[in-house]
Parts: sequence; structure tokens; C-alpha cells
Amino acid sequence: MDSNVARNAGLILSPLTTGDCAAAAARAAAACLLFRIDYEFVTIKHQGGNSRTISVYKVEDDCDEKHAHFYAIMEGGAAPDIRERAEIHVDVAKITDFRKVDDSVHVDTRYGNLFIKGGEGIGVAFDGVPGIKRGEALIEKEARNMIFESVANVCETADGAQLLLITVSCPEGMMIAAKQTVGQSAFAGGITIMGECGTVSQVHQRDIVGSIENQIEKQMAMGVNNLIISPGNYCADDVYRNLHVSLNTSIYCFNFPGFAIDAAVNAGIESILLVGNAGKLVKLAAGIMNTNSYASDGRREIFAAHTAIVGGTSSQVRTVMACVTVDEILSLLDTWGLRERVMASIMNEIDRAVENRCHGKLKFGVALFSEAFGLLGTTKNTRNVIIKVSQDQYALSLKLK
Repeated sequence: MDSNVARNAGLILSPLTTGDCAAAAARAAAACLLFRIDYEFVTIKHQGGNSRTISVYKVEDDCDEKHAHFYAIMEGGAAPDIRERAEIHVDVAKITDFRKVDDSVHVDTRYGNLFIKGGEGIGVAFDGVPGIKRGEALIEKEARNMIFESVANVCETADGAQLLLITVSCPEGMMIAAKQTVGQSAFAGGITIMGECGTVSQVHQRDIVGSIENQIEKQMAMGVNNLIISPGNYCADDVYRNLHVSLNTSIYCFNFPGFAIDAAVNAGIESILLVGNAGKLVKLAAGIMNTNSYASDGRREIFAAHTAIVGGTSSQVRTVMACVTVDEILSLLDTWGLRERVMASIMNEIDRAVENRCHGKLKFGVALFSEAFGLLGTTKNTRNVIIKVSQDQYALSLKLK
């Protein structure tokens, strides 16, 4: 709501700060990057119960598989405020090379996977700025806490392991700072991001389901009736090398393959090819359709049970149960000469679980991969499904060029 309209109507709005804008844009960018969700509004709740719903805007040209860029407009602050109508931009990017993360970033031990830095129009501290070291961006502690938490909440829904660089900027920042005379000896380069700490709710499952449904609807609108579905871009090279299909056009189901199957059935899709890392999709063998580690696990139990089913010894079963990672389990099974039999048994259970989920209303194939071992196994109808899926997805890739 426009601040002037609100005041004329006699409404009292919670004060808006640059920190609020940055946190809202960060939340939207993280959700877009990790879940392909495009938020238009983000609500921030402050201590005392005051809240503010902030409009956020996507910068389409700066959004892809590696980063997402949103901004919010600073309006309705405590007048007079020279930052009124300034755009507070936030880019959230996946970190693939730590050498590109410089020493000036803000860190917080509570969020070991997240780093904040200042971009264009954000001031840099020289000295004498409480809570900010020399050379760091002028993003005050309370505002940093709010930005960290807003992104961390999104990461938690996505399993929380993503290494992300959060860049806050303000294109008009240097011009605004030039009008400000107080404190110029302590900093230079732009404005300060400030504000009291507030909270942003976690991404809701319905938003993720909506993202999956939207992805399917967009492909169907382009004539696609056979989908490739994956939790993410895991093992993309192995998938292409073994199945000759690309994950570039895949529907991302994130941690919710069950919802993706439901959405495909409801949309009348003919067939789906579900591919991904064994650490996620092996859980399907136990009927687990929400693969988020915070919601469920069962990986060791699944491998241990199927090791016993194919004739493994009690000692081998106990050893599997003591493992930490799936690749560790696979390495042991390989050493014992049991990997192929165990994976065949697991794939049979996955086939049964997916069949139960879709009630026979679509054709499907499932393929599991490991970065260390490549293709681990497929369900019985996978090869037939690949033919239809590869044709549709190749045609789609040509249309998207």
C-alpha cells in the first residue's frame, strides 16, 4: 500500500527500513533460486507484533540456475527520509568457488553456509562504526540478522546445505549518500542498510507445490506431455551420459517427488522420468515422498534391509547401519559384491511405491545416480519411458533457444 494513501485513510503502517527491504528481497531471491517460486509480496513481523507486507520485484534478466535477483522499494519510512523511493536490490548466488568470496563479507557462526556483502551504492566502513569492521559493508547488525534469517529459513526447507552469497546493493546509493553530511568521515561509497530485527516465515509447502504445478503447466502450454522430473541439477552429466536426456528442461520437484507425481497425474501427463541422486530418491523405496532430511531419512535402514533381503550377513547389515553417507554404503556393497543385487531389490520397491502413488494413471521410469558410481539402477519401464520423454524434451529445448 502506498504510504500517502495509507496516511490519508488514517491507517498506521509499521515503519519501513532499508533492512526490511533487503530482507524481503533476499527472501524472495532465495525462494526463486532454490524453489523457482516467484513471490510478489513478503511480510516481515517486528517485535511487538507490528508487521509490514513489502512488494518485491524480480529482475528477470539476472535470474538463472546459479543466482536470483529481486528488489524492494523503500517507501513509507519515517519522514523526512532521503532514501524514500530508493531501490534496495539483493542478489542471492550459489557459491561454487570460495576463492571468489572476499574477506570483506559479513559472516555469522549461526549460518555457516551464508555470506553477505555490499554491492553498488552500499557504503564501506573506514572506522568508528559500531558492529562493523573496517572494510566491511555498512549493513548494521540487526539488519544483517534479519537478512541471514530470511535466507536461512528458505535454505532449511531445502535441506540447508546450500552455500550462498547474498549481495545487497542500491543503484542510487552514492547519490543519496552525497546528500548526507553526517558521519561521512567514518564511511564512504553509499548508504547504510539499517533497521530493527524482524522475522520472516519459512517457505510454505503450498508455495513449493504451486511452483511444481506452474513448471508443469508451462511445459504443457508448449506442447510437452512427457516430463523429466528431478530434485535438482544433481548428477546432470551422468544423467546425460547414461540416459541421453538433459536436466536443463527438467521439472524441479525439490524435496517433494510425491507432489510432483500428483501434479503430473492431475495435469493429465502421459509419462514421467524421475531421476536424481540416490541420497534423495532411495527414500522412495520406503514410500517416503517428502525427502527433506528434517522430515525423514531412512537411507541406512533401506540399504540395510535390502542387504539382508539379497543374502547379506548380519555383520554386513550392522556395518551398513553404521555408515554416514550413501556413497560410503555403496562402496561397501561394491566391495562385498552386493551392490547390483541390493540396487535391483531397491528399484523394485521404488517401482511399487511410485505405482501406488500414481494409481496407474501415468507411465513412469525412475533412475538413481551417484556422483561416485554413476547410474545405480532403474525401474522396469524406464527404457520405454525415456524414448517418449527424450523426444518431447528435445523439442522443448529447441523451442526455448
